[in-house]
Amino acid sequence: MKLGIDAGNDQVKICGDYGLINFISAIGESRLINLQQIHGQDDMYFEYQGESGFAGTLALYESEFVGSIMGSTKAHKDTLLRVLIGIHRYSTLYNLNESIFDIVVGQPIIMHNHIEKEKIKGMLKGQHTLTVNGITKTFIINRVECAAECATAYWSNPKEGLVRIIDIGGGTVNYSTVLNGRFIDKDSDTLTFGVNTTKTNNLQALARGISTQLLKKWDQNDKTFLIGGIAEQMVSHLKNYFPNARVLYPIFNRQQISPIFANAISFYILAVNIYE
Repeated sequence: MKLGIDAGNDQVKICGDYGLINFISAIGESRLINLQQIHGQDDMYFEYQGESGFAGTLALYESEFVGSIMGSTKAHKDTLLRVLIGIHRYSTLYNLNESIFDIVVGQPIIMHNHIEKEKIKGMLKGQHTLTVNGITKTFIINRVECAAECATAYWSNPKEGLVRIIDIGGGTVNYSTVLNGRFIDKDSDTLTFGVNTTKTNNLQALARGISTQLLKKWDQNDKTFLIGGIAEQMVSHLKNYFPNARVLYPIFNRQQISPIFANAISFYILAVNIYE
């Protein structure tokens, strides 16, 4: 089975043959809980390679050291756990018997290089046995490719001409340029801050901070699209600097979908193309 997996710092988003899923990506330590209660639909207790932990809403509420490893690369254990939990969750929600997966995952543009991509592939490939909420699954990640976050998102809903895309995430802001379907590296990069890395929740200030960097190379009148979970909240603020800014709604099964799934859908499209 082919899956596109966007293992974000705030949410994990997955696109596959059977549909789309997303869940809170927080991970924390596990412990004995005396007062059991349901905190959300993303409550997860997991066991992997002799270690146990809480994930999702359970981690947010009950782990002392909850969080997400942020930064400019996804080559770390949090990504491994997010991807494995994601495959387990997708298989469980859709009641699948699949045991072999070919996947495409993302990597920030700034660290989208051979060394970091090989690290990610190396930790993901192979057989994994994982237990989530008492359900044990063994599966094989057969093939892995690492796509550039934000840049690949263009293919979730292609546009003609010069296209600028901004992906505002929890830990980074990726920005990319595509000209007539061709990725332009010199006008694309990653800003090493995001929605969850600053002391202020002032979205107007965040928009200004992003724009002060992007306007060094981009023209304010460029055709600019926003993706990610906060795209719809940010678009009005970014219009102050990019008047033509609008939300990019990805297409899946001939329907417009939330911009939070733009990367996952494009990763899935890429998986279908390269693995078939």
